[in-house]
Amino acid sequence: MRTTKLRNPTLANLVLVTLSLLVGPAMKAECGAAAHNGNALAPELRGLQEPATQDGEDFSDQAAPEARDEHDARASVLGLWKKVYYSGGELNDIGFAQFNAGGTELLNDVGAFNAGNNFCIGAWKEVGPRSYELVHTFYLFDGTKAIGVSIERSSIVVSRDGNRFRGTWNQDNYDLNGNLIPDTHFDGTIRGTRIAPGVEYPFPLPL
Repeated sequence: MRTTKLRNPTLANLVLVTLSLLVGPAMKAECGAAAHNGNALAPELRGLQEPATQDGEDFSDQAAPEARDEHDARASVLGLWKKVYYSGGELNDIGFAQFNAGGTELLNDVGAFNAGNNFCIGAWKEVGPRSYELVHTFYLFDGTKAIGVSIERSSIVVSRDGNRFRGTWNQDNYDLNGNLIPDTHFDGTIRGTRIAPGVEYPFPLPL
């Protein structure tokens, strides 16, 4: 997309709203300058569906603190994860997320392999045993010019063995004055698989 310099504020706002209507469906869970479009995916990635929950995954309701077992005591979101986003049950984005002890998160994602190599940051907090909330933000661009900010919120639960998580996410886009851009709300589900020494690398990619 070419960069256009807008000198008239009214015209700029009109163009921003028009742009949001044209590319809104493509501004999904990704952190880069180029919004990705599911229709532009490689043929082998189009229509990839969210897999069913695997046998043996335990995301059962959290036990009371006095009833936590050994797995619960060790399970944490801290560390490095393969993080896969779905929207409408179809593949939306994939990245590698690092949850740090200080309550911050770093995500390196590729927009389902067609949006370049992108980095963005977030902040998380624990809201219950193995349960976490995350807010994640990044700029929206028109070519090389920042035209807005996307705010993504998610809730995740780590499995009892500490090697997987799943949850939900939603995203809204705003212009630089904080006005919600119409028709740019997205939501879906997230899955995570831990990456760590001694743990088998989570192939295949993207799923």
